[in-house]
This record gives sequence, C-alpha cells and structure tokens, in this order.
Amino acid sequence: MKQGTIKEIGPQAIDEKEKMLIFFGEEAGSTLKEYSVIQSLPDSEALIVKKEDQILFGDQAYSVQYVGAVANQILQTIQHVTFVFGDVPAENQLSSAIYLTPAVLPHLAVDMKVTYK
Repeated sequence: MKQGTIKEIGPQAIDEKEKMLIFFGEEAGSTLKEYSVIQSLPDSEALIVKKEDQILFGDQAYSVQYVGAVANQILQTIQHVTFVFGDVPAENQLSSAIYLTPAVLPHLAVDMKVTYK
C-alpha cells in the first residue's frame, strides 16, 4: 500500500463531462498544473498498480479495471497517471491510464490522501 497527498488542484483539472483526472507529481510545470491534480507520492518508484486493486480518494473507494501499458512506469517516475472513471473501451485504451469504477468522479480536496492498495 502506498499513500499520496493532493497538493494542488488546477482550475481546469475537473470536468464532469470528461470523467477523467490527470495526476502529476510536484515537479509539473505551470501549464500542466492548470489542468492537473498535483500529488506528493513518497516512494512512488516501488508502486505497482494492477487490475482489481483499490484506489481511495479520501474514503471514496474505486476498483481498478485496467492498467495501461505505461501507467505504472510513469506513475513510478514522474507520479503521472490519468484516472479514467468508467468502462474500459474495447480498443484504443489510453496507455498512461488507470480505468476505475464506479464511473463517478471523486470529490477532491487539497491535503486529501490518495491510497493505492
């Protein structure tokens, strides 16, 4: 289990119509920060997310349905991942994404814990 903390939420980071959230580590540039949720994730290089794991945003639990081909690698190195809330498409899955259910965006807040387990 690994736990990160939300440090910033960009003004364009949440769009109810898109059902996706883009997370980056604290090194993200100002342009990325506008559209992203910035997390601090200690020891991220040891994190491996797999299908059927759980990710909690505060106390809101989500089940991992699919992990894109490079999602773990970039989560480990630059703490970047795209969380997609909904069904996994039959083709053209995002390689940098983790698909989660239920298909509802979590309510986020600065200092909220994000738990990967």
